[in-house]
Amino acid sequence: MRIRRSLTALLAGTTLLVGCMDLDVTNPNEQSTANFWLNAEDANRGLVATYNALYLLGVFGRWQAFANDIRSDIGTAEVSPWGDLANFNRFQLSDYNFEVNRHLWIHNYELIGRANQVIARVPGIDMDADERERIVAEAKFLRGLAYFNLVTLFENVPLITEPLEATERPAAAAPAETWAQIEQDFSDAADVLPATHTAGNSGRPTRGAALGMLGKARLQQRKWAEAATTLGQVISLNQYSLLPNYGDNFVEARDGNNPESLFEVAMADQAPIGVLGLTWPKMIGPCYRPGNPRSPGVPTEYNPTFCDGRPTRWYYDFFRASRTATGAVDPRLDATILYDDPARANEMVYDRTRGSYFIDNTLSAAREDTMLYFRKYGETYVRADQRWDNPINYKVLRYADVLLMQAEALNESGQTGAAYQHVNAVRSRVGKSALAGLSTAQLRDSILAERIFELGLESSRFNDMRRHQSLLIEGTWAGRTAAQRDRDFTGATTINRILRLPIPTNERNLNPNVPQNQDW
Repeated sequence: MRIRRSLTALLAGTTLLVGCMDLDVTNPNEQSTANFWLNAEDANRGLVATYNALYLLGVFGRWQAFANDIRSDIGTAEVSPWGDLANFNRFQLSDYNFEVNRHLWIHNYELIGRANQVIARVPGIDMDADERERIVAEAKFLRGLAYFNLVTLFENVPLITEPLEATERPAAAAPAETWAQIEQDFSDAADVLPATHTAGNSGRPTRGAALGMLGKARLQQRKWAEAATTLGQVISLNQYSLLPNYGDNFVEARDGNNPESLFEVAMADQAPIGVLGLTWPKMIGPCYRPGNPRSPGVPTEYNPTFCDGRPTRWYYDFFRASRTATGAVDPRLDATILYDDPARANEMVYDRTRGSYFIDNTLSAAREDTMLYFRKYGETYVRADQRWDNPINYKVLRYADVLLMQAEALNESGQTGAAYQHVNAVRSRVGKSALAGLSTAQLRDSILAERIFELGLESSRFNDMRRHQSLLIEGTWAGRTAAQRDRDFTGATTINRILRLPIPTNERNLNPNVPQNQDW
């Protein structure tokens, strides 16, 4: 069954004290560790509660795109009417408890806490041994995802691998320790998980998903040869393939039956709850802000989304220069960015014509005819505003990413000749010519460019830049002028503020053993 259930408390237990009497009254129906982890049903309920944490805003429900893509050179939130979010995008936070920063921390630890309960308690349950091993393996996979999020965003984080007592205050681990645990979790999961799941279980990880994330973790650490070996195992499974049409990865119709998807979070439309759907498309798609004058018949305001994040002009220009073998613009541009195209002015986007989002208004602070909007994952085909509960599944890992990572790993480990087939497979899908005869450095640049075109808004760009040290010029981005970036980093202090987020203040108040990240 697809794993879509409302969030519930995994465990609860209380003792009621009445007046001044020395009397303990315990509700026998209240769940606790003593009466919950007893059978296979409890094991599965605990696992479902763990899966439900994937929907949390700081895990995959909302903030990943803002933290990993819109903070990079391909996006900007500096145009957001939400000032705190704009400052987050500038690496400037006066309040480290700002909800984006706080959610990224606490929600991933909530996922870890639930996974730790399953990993610790389920092995002691008398149940089918294969089912028991699979449940623990799935929990380890989910814990690995959460720690991957944390170590790439905050770097110095407590490493918690078992349920904690209320009085425990674990210190921050060295990043190498956290990475080692991530590798161990994905490796353990890969040893147990099946190659495929039966119909209706598309929300569960497989062996390929675990190996793919293990390869991704090794690649991020620049363990090139090890990453190549692991990602090669994924490819050798012959389990995955690229969809003929790139854009089909981001429509609801291909969810759960997509041979390109290694792992996806099964979103649901529960509007207007805003809990089980993918919510960030509501914040970053096309919008039209008030201003005068307007052409006859144009409303003073309509906002299918909230103007909180947009592509940079540099991203658009770089994307538009990507051409197919016949000279056409890379088709992934239209799937990723909505831009002014007079030839398609009458195309319906949400409930308005495409051209109506780009009407020139010389009196407006932001000229509509120069605006760019994100389109990927948006339900631009609906005849209404974008829903908060977007039901399109979030693709945590796609086969195209695996192929590009393998090309990178091979190229960086001295096997440039073997790398071409993998990057060329991704280029071939969109009609681009095959690469050949490049140096290691030239192929590196080509692969990283291909990742920009292929994986925008898929939580990859910031990590790509960090992995290749494109962030290591203090206060700026390597190789791009301010005009090219469409970003203003005035006052963005030191590189340490760019490389890692600050630890939320509330967390440090509760746990003084976690030091603040440098320069925050």
